[in-house]
Amino acid sequence: MEKVDNILFIGFMGCGKSTLARAFARESGRVFMDSDALIEMQFHLSVGEIFAKFGEEFFRKEEQKMADFLTHTKGISLATGGGFVNVKNLNKIGFCVYLRAGFDFLKERLSEKEKAKRPLFLDEEKARRLYHARLALYEEKADLILETENQNLESLIKELKKRIK
Repeated sequence: MEKVDNILFIGFMGCGKSTLARAFARESGRVFMDSDALIEMQFHLSVGEIFAKFGEEFFRKEEQKMADFLTHTKGISLATGGGFVNVKNLNKIGFCVYLRAGFDFLKERLSEKEKAKRPLFLDEEKARRLYHARLALYEEKADLILETENQNLESLIKELKKRIK
């Protein structure tokens, strides 16, 4: 078991990063943060609107700025966007938990309204290719992998608490 200041949750769109990060923050006395929500607040635009107005490359640069800032924080439970795994200093932010689930499970889990909020999920075939392209990176960056398919929130939190202080 290792002492951990920050926990960050990575994984593909719809795997439950925000839900688990928020619940774990409450359980562990950490501050909940969501990297996408922080960027949305900064620009007063949704991720989809930022993509449409400025492009994906601009958004990725903002994610990197966010990551740079977060390396100086302590005591957070961070939900990240699906592409946040590409920031260059991910391991300096904290303990990285990959929430793993199959693409078809994620696709079924998300409502149409939820899919619409995710610009990279609008084209299902493109989203499926992106999912497969990111799998190895998620696994490589993870300090811990939690299988989320058909798991309830309580069992995931229990497993996480067992693995960290």
